[in-house]
Amino acid sequence: MNRTVAGKTIADLVFRAAEEYGDRPAARWQSVPDTWEQFSFRDLAERVDEFGAGLIDLGLGVGDRVAVLASTRLDWSVAHLAIVAAAGVHVSVYPTNSPDECAWVVGNSEARGIVCENAEQVAKIVAVRDQLPALEWIAVLEGDAGGAISADEIRRRGREAGADELRRRAAAVDPTDPYVFMYTSGTTGPPKGCVLSHGNYRAIMTANDSLDALDGITTDKDMVLYLFLPLAHAFALLFQLMTFDRGGVIAYWGGDTTRIVGAR
Repeated sequence: MNRTVAGKTIADLVFRAAEEYGDRPAARWQSVPDTWEQFSFRDLAERVDEFGAGLIDLGLGVGDRVAVLASTRLDWSVAHLAIVAAAGVHVSVYPTNSPDECAWVVGNSEARGIVCENAEQVAKIVAVRDQLPALEWIAVLEGDAGGAISADEIRRRGREAGADELRRRAAAVDPTDPYVFMYTSGTTGPPKGCVLSHGNYRAIMTANDSLDALDGITTDKDMVLYLFLPLAHAFALLFQLMTFDRGGVIAYWGGDTTRIVGAR
């Protein structure tokens, strides 16, 4: 039985979810250990509006590739959803990658921008910047870092610009448009990029919905998906999207593997 927002692309998923689920909880995140902050679907859409409009103000064009180099966290999801809502194409980079590995993925995809988690991740990109002729800007989610624009500044620019253009772009995205560049682990050489469309991911989500995958997340109001797998991987990304699509709640891990089993 279909219990989703029934969109055709990922670009407008968060906005459809906000209309459908409103103030229902969408995400939980610990900015301070053992203290959960909760965000509704409406909150999530507002964050995507600000960040996405800010990226457009920064110069993100339709079809531009933008990489994300960060661990699994709420801000990863916001950046991802903002990129694709702005009709950009997301490029997944594992946070454990070395500078040279990052350079391969970012360079091979010809990403125009990259969103990094913190100063440590920014430093990886700065170290190989001369190998990335297509890269025009670096953004950082946590605090400030030399050579990077802060997430706070992007959000400020987004609030000033307004989200009208972002919403227009999101509505215009076609299911056949590229959605994400997924890179293999590279066990037989450099990682190979796989280009997946919005329709590709929507088809997988529809198939899983018909099989009642994640059924408990929407039939049990107390069910929460605890997410710690890297969102740069296709499987984790799929489960994130399905959970938001079905009105479920995602609790993001705090980055400490020793605390996963005891998380509450």
